[in-house]
Amino acid sequence: MKQASTPAASRGRLIALSAIGAYFSVLLVGGLLHADVPIISPKLIIYLNPWIYGIALVVMTAILWVYGTISRAVVAVFAWLATVLYAVYAAASGGSYYLTFALCGLVAAITALASREVTWTQKKPLTLSPADGKIAVGGMAAVLGGWTLFLLLSGYLSHTLNPSASTSVYAQMMTSLRESFSMGTTLEFGETVSHWAAHISPIFFLYLPFYALIPSPVILMVIQTLAVFSAVIPLWLIARRKGLSAGVSATLCTILCLFPAVWGAAAGSVHEYALLLPLLLWLLWALESGRRPLVWLFAVLVLCVRETAAIHLVTVGLYWAFSRGKDTNEKRKERQSGYLLAASALVYLITAWVVLTLAGKGTLITRFDNVTGMYATDFGTLIREIVFNPALCLYEMLTEAKLHYLLCLLLPLGFIPFLSRKKADLVVLIPLLLLNLLSDFPYHYNTNFPYSFGVAALLLYLSADALAQYRLRRPDGKLASRLLLIAVCSAVIVGGFRIADWTEQVDYTINNDMEYTAISEVLDTLDEDAAVSASGRFCAALADRREIYSLSAKADTEYVVLDLREEWALAGEDDYTVEYYEKLGYSLVKKHEGIIAVLKK
Repeated sequence: MKQASTPAASRGRLIALSAIGAYFSVLLVGGLLHADVPIISPKLIIYLNPWIYGIALVVMTAILWVYGTISRAVVAVFAWLATVLYAVYAAASGGSYYLTFALCGLVAAITALASREVTWTQKKPLTLSPADGKIAVGGMAAVLGGWTLFLLLSGYLSHTLNPSASTSVYAQMMTSLRESFSMGTTLEFGETVSHWAAHISPIFFLYLPFYALIPSPVILMVIQTLAVFSAVIPLWLIARRKGLSAGVSATLCTILCLFPAVWGAAAGSVHEYALLLPLLLWLLWALESGRRPLVWLFAVLVLCVRETAAIHLVTVGLYWAFSRGKDTNEKRKERQSGYLLAASALVYLITAWVVLTLAGKGTLITRFDNVTGMYATDFGTLIREIVFNPALCLYEMLTEAKLHYLLCLLLPLGFIPFLSRKKADLVVLIPLLLLNLLSDFPYHYNTNFPYSFGVAALLLYLSADALAQYRLRRPDGKLASRLLLIAVCSAVIVGGFRIADWTEQVDYTINNDMEYTAISEVLDTLDEDAAVSASGRFCAALADRREIYSLSAKADTEYVVLDLREEWALAGEDDYTVEYYEKLGYSLVKKHEGIIAVLKK
C-alpha cells in the first residue's frame, strides 16, 4: 500500500476514517440488536443508552486508530464497509426516496475519502482474467436472475401478483395463440378483442413453441427472466470490444444485474418490453463489431416487440449516423445506413399508429393527457404541443415523482454516462424524455414496471462508451474505478429500498401456504369452459380460459370470484362484495371466510 504524501493530511484522514468506521459500525450493531424497530425510526433513540453507545464509539475509534498506524488501508476499507452496510440496512428498513438518495451520497463521500488510502502499487495490480470475469458475470446473473424469478413466481403462486400487471393478459393471449392461433383476449378491454387491436407485438410467436409444451404463465416468467439476464452477454462483448478490462467489464455487467430498473421491472410482471434489454444491447454490439446483417436482424426483432419500440430504434439509427465522421467514404456510408435505419423505424412507427387508429382500439395517446389534454385523438396533437409548447413539456418532465425516477436510473450507474464527451450520446436521451418523463402514465416512470428496459439498455451502453473514452483520457483509471464502486453501492442501496416493495408478498408466500393453497383448490373447481369475473389478483391463475374478466369490466358471467383477504384488497374493488352480486342474482356456492368467495348465476 502507498501512504499519502502529506503526513498531516494522512493523519487527519486516518482519524476521520477511524471515527466514521466506529460510528457506523456501532449504529449498525445497535440497529441489529433492536431489529424490531426500524433503524431510521425516531423510536430507536429509546433503545439507545447514550453511555453504552458513547463508550463503544470511543473504544472502537481508538482501536481503529491504533490499528491504522499499522495499516491505514484496512481501516479505510472497514470504514467504507461499515458505511455501506449501514446504508443498505437503513434503506431496506423502509424509508423514503430522499433518505435513500442521501444514503447514496453518504457512501459516495466515504468512498472518495477511503479510496485515498487504498492505492495498489504497479507491482501487484488488482486484475481479473477474462475467464474469471465471465465466471463472475455468469454467477451474478444466475443469482440475481434466480432472485427475480422467485419474486415473480411467488406473486403468481400466492395470488398476490400486481393486478395492474400484464401477466394475465398475455397468459390468456398465449392460450388463444396456442389453441386457435389468434391473439384473442377478454382481459385487455373487457370484451373479446385481439391483442393486435392494442399493440403490434409479433414477438410473442417466439414464445409459442415453449408455451405449447408447457401452457402456463410460469413458462412465460422463466423465459422472460432468462432473456433479461442474458443481456450480460452482449454488454460484456460491448465492453470488451471497447477496450475495457475484464474487471471493469465484469463490474458493468454486475451493475446490470443489480440495476433496480432491470430486476425490479422483470419481477413486476410478464411483458414484451423486457425483451428490449437484450435485443437493443445485441443490436448495439452488432453495430460496434461491424456485423451489418445482424444489425438489420436485431432491428427487425426490436420492431417485433411493440410499435413504440421503434422510438428506441430511431434513436439507435441517429446515434449510428451522428457518431460517424465525414472524412472517408466508408464513414459516409455508415452515416447513410444510420439515417436509413432511423427513417425506416419512423415510417414503421407512423404506419403502425395509423393502422391502430383506424382498425384497432387506437394508440396510447391517453397516456399523454398531461400535455395534449384529455380530448386528443392522435399523436399529431402531442407532436404539435412538443414543438409549440416546450415550457409545458419541460414542466411535466420535472415533477417530483419523475425526478425520483431519474435518480433511480442514474444513481445505480454512478452518473457514468455523463463522462462521455460525444455529442451523439445526447441522442440516446430521446426515449427517456419522450416515453418515460413526458407521459403522466405512472408505470412509465416506475422502476418496478417494464417501460424502463429500453432506456436501461441505452444507458448501460452509454456507460461502457463513457468508460472507454475516459480510459483514453486518463489511463490510470482511478476516477473511473471509484465511480464504478459508487455505482455498485448505489445500485445495492436503491435496490435495498425497492426490495421493501416485495417484503409483504414474500412474507405471505412463506408463511401463509394454507391460504393460497385453499385459493388454488377453489379456483380449480370452476368449470373450464365457464365465463368468470374475478378479483385482479386471481386473473393470472384463471387466464387459461376463453372468457375471464376483471370485476371492473362488470361483465355478465357465470361465475364471480372475490378476493376477501384484507391485506390484498384493492381499492377499486371495494364495491364488489358478496352482497352486491347476490342482488344481481348470483348465489354463494363456496366461501372461505377472509380468503375467497365464489358465486354462481
